[in-house]
Amino acid sequence: MIGLVVVSHSAQLAEGVCELAGQVGQGAVRLAAAGGTDDPEQPIGTDAFRVLRAIESVWSEDGVLVFMDLGSAVLSAETAFGMLEDERRARVHLCEGPVVELAVAAASQAGAGAGVEEILAGRRPEQAGGGEAHEAVVRLPNRLGLHARPAAQLVRLVRRFQARVTVENLTRGGGAADAAAIHGVLALGARQGDEMRVHAEGAEARAAVEAVREFLASGCGERDAAPAPERGAAAGLAASPGVAMGPLARYRPAAVEVVERTVDDPEAEARRLEAAIREAREETRALFTWAEAHAGHEEAGIFDAQELFLEDKELADAALRTIRERRANAEFAWREACGEFAARLAALEDDYLAARAADVADVAERVLRRLAGGQGGRAALREPSIVAARDLTPSEVRSLDPEMVLGLCLEGSSAGAHSVILARAMGIPAVVGLGGALAAVPEGTLVALDGGRGVTWIAPDREERREIERRRAAWLEARRAALAVRHRPARTRDGVNIRVLANISGVAEAAEALEAGAEGIGVLRTEFLFLGRATAPPEEEQLAAYSAIAEVMGARPLVVRTLDVGGDKSLPYIESGAEANPFLGWRGIRLLLGRRDLLRTQLRAILRAGAGHAVEILFPMISSVEEMKAARAEVAAAEAELVREGVPFQAGMKVGAMIEVPSAAVAADQLACHADFFSIGTNDLVQYAMAADRTNARVAALADPYQPAVLRLVRQAVRAAREAGIGVTLCGELAGDCAALPLLVGMGLREFSVSPPLVAELKQAIARTSAAGAEALAGEALELESSQTVRRLLAR
Repeated sequence: MIGLVVVSHSAQLAEGVCELAGQVGQGAVRLAAAGGTDDPEQPIGTDAFRVLRAIESVWSEDGVLVFMDLGSAVLSAETAFGMLEDERRARVHLCEGPVVELAVAAASQAGAGAGVEEILAGRRPEQAGGGEAHEAVVRLPNRLGLHARPAAQLVRLVRRFQARVTVENLTRGGGAADAAAIHGVLALGARQGDEMRVHAEGAEARAAVEAVREFLASGCGERDAAPAPERGAAAGLAASPGVAMGPLARYRPAAVEVVERTVDDPEAEARRLEAAIREAREETRALFTWAEAHAGHEEAGIFDAQELFLEDKELADAALRTIRERRANAEFAWREACGEFAARLAALEDDYLAARAADVADVAERVLRRLAGGQGGRAALREPSIVAARDLTPSEVRSLDPEMVLGLCLEGSSAGAHSVILARAMGIPAVVGLGGALAAVPEGTLVALDGGRGVTWIAPDREERREIERRRAAWLEARRAALAVRHRPARTRDGVNIRVLANISGVAEAAEALEAGAEGIGVLRTEFLFLGRATAPPEEEQLAAYSAIAEVMGARPLVVRTLDVGGDKSLPYIESGAEANPFLGWRGIRLLLGRRDLLRTQLRAILRAGAGHAVEILFPMISSVEEMKAARAEVAAAEAELVREGVPFQAGMKVGAMIEVPSAAVAADQLACHADFFSIGTNDLVQYAMAADRTNARVAALADPYQPAVLRLVRQAVRAAREAGIGVTLCGELAGDCAALPLLVGMGLREFSVSPPLVAELKQAIARTSAAGAEALAGEALELESSQTVRRLLAR
């Protein structure tokens, strides 16, 4: 491994250059900073002994490159060079010049496999020339253009091909640069919107041009990539993929009029507000159930968070104080309290928390509609249209009809806004961040958008319409292709069968899951029976619900998860008491073992519904063998009761454990002796393993399912299940991530459970995957040290 030393008069500069070089080098170089002096009174300068120590710390038989500025940096480096032993001196090379550019370029070339001599020569290894020539022109969409990191990725990409590749910036001129030499790529000065010509000659010229074209057109893999405006188009931010064209229609929600007035009976007004908040909470729970079924559990968290706003005692108390102290009406008091709360959030420097101000506004309107006696309404459209709005709340998105709303154009918002996440889940293309681009456009004007590129066309001409229609047809064909094979068994390219199941939260969703192509139900979340009521559902009511779903499933599997509340979900008829950290408290199986009356009733209903059907029981949040044994004992006790009563049930029903706590993954080999199958819930496993709350913006980046520690826990559970001969399913958010599929298949997973809208897409991704290749990929990924390097590996 090559060693790099950065010599500078400033210690901070040297360390910063090393950090940047480390990012582009991706672990392929050893780095040492030799900046400043040891004198606290004169820290600016250079020190030969510090340089010598730096060289020795990165010493390698592969060679060491020392980069230095002019002046004393050169003198100090030369002095250190002279103090080296002769055999080491032969492998150390001093390089004068701009240390930032030189060090970053060297790290990039080393990361691409170049040796010291190649780096010193400032060129790549010779590639095949001659042969066919191919080229393409592409516009660069990423905001910062070809800066150091994407330039390094481009160099590494080009070196895979037997071809000589050049890149030219047509917008700024300056001639073509060798695409495998980072100095030349950086010298292009390519920025967002610049047109780049890619030219290649050699045996793999066509493949090289196509690969580079796709890399540049994608924004070099950068998530904030936004396309520059095309001719006749307005640029926004890509939010929800898809292409649509139709007449413009403006969404104008009917806001509740609020004026302050004095009331005669403040206490009656307070009770009116409290009733409206309760009703809004019930509406929010219904929205949660809908979102969980149609968009998935993760996206449904939007409304889960909103319910917490409605439970916020501080928010309600502020409004109640205004009612009692100022004798104000409930509408005014509530809007004022919510306005102050939203303003505090919007003023925060934290972008994630500031964006939650929109959720407060949505909650506020929901309560106001209740106070005004209205239920809200849908957007009234006379024909399928492109809907334009300043912004939309999650509730407003929920009210949209995907058959009538072809696409969304929003002035504000962001790709991570809750409303946009729901639009994406509903399959509605969207472009956001358009500002006032559509403000003066009359309703009815033909408008088109490409939600995957963030582009909107206003009154496109005939040629543009033809191109947009071609793009839309391609997008629809891709969707149709996925839907056409949704009912076929999923199978990899090399013939390995993979089973795709669905996660559902209600009776009506069972048929939807089958229509989506699911081969059964991997997780039935039974909370829908327990929420929004004053008492727990009786056995007969539960039996009717489970039996109805089992009838729809026929011979297909139905895995019923027992009640999973606590943490962020509470029930009025279960007194859990105050907990400093409810996510580490009385929840899941812990709560049920503490309330065995609830558990026994639910188990009896599940066992009875299993008579003649493929029903299985799944216990959530198992963290120890003792818990699993206690849970199984309750199943046995429920079976004994039903035998004594002569009530039909499924004897020997399979009983599974959810692996969502690190202790369960670590002890998976022991748990496998007491479980008939595992279901790995990555959502909780990630945040417990990383001790990071994904709703906390300061640590959310740590709550990444691609973290090697998390992946190793998943692999450990999968291995334990396979060695014990029991089934294992992945049912968390990661299961529906097609980018992660090869990695998961490579770790041995053969069963996934996802929200119904993801089934067809996942099956299509499985058909593109090779199980043998996936296994090699997983082996490499599990040796990496960060989620970023895992993602980069999968992207390559």
